[in-house]
Amino acid sequence: MWGILINFEDSIQNGIMLNLLGEHTCRIDAKGRLMFPARLRRQLEKVIHHGLVINRDIFEDCLVLYPKPEWDKVNGEMTQLSRYNKKHQLFQRKFMKGATLVDLDASGRLNIPTALLEYAGIDLSKGNEIIVSGLGEKVEIWAVDAYEKQVLGEDDAFDFGSLAEDVRRDIESGSAN
Repeated sequence: MWGILINFEDSIQNGIMLNLLGEHTCRIDAKGRLMFPARLRRQLEKVIHHGLVINRDIFEDCLVLYPKPEWDKVNGEMTQLSRYNKKHQLFQRKFMKGATLVDLDASGRLNIPTALLEYAGIDLSKGNEIIVSGLGEKVEIWAVDAYEKQVLGEDDAFDFGSLAEDVRRDIESGSAN
């Protein structure tokens, strides 16, 4: 039994079992620096020394921040793509576009590249509030209006229960990966 506990603790320490939680309204300064939420920093304390990678999301107009060990897993999936397949290479170029290695500075700020801010619709001239949300092994960074529309929006036609059933079927059939 102790071996199981030790292995579980090793998994957590190595960043294998990240479960980042919390939704934070944060401020970003005119230079694109985000004061990263202390609660998320604490959740990342075992892996943050490796660095972070920020990139565009595939499906939404938001940014995704990966702890470097998690990014390495994602990047490992890229090595499975064929360099001799045009579709694979196009996907890899599109996916990797904008990916940037970042660190928190001594004050706990994260400097977000201008091109990524533009992609996410974060206009520093309009306001300085954004949403930073833990989502399991990654963190999403959203413009407030996009987050309210996409995540919090109330669409009468949307059936969350049906979506949950579909996702569960995907997991059970093994097609969730």
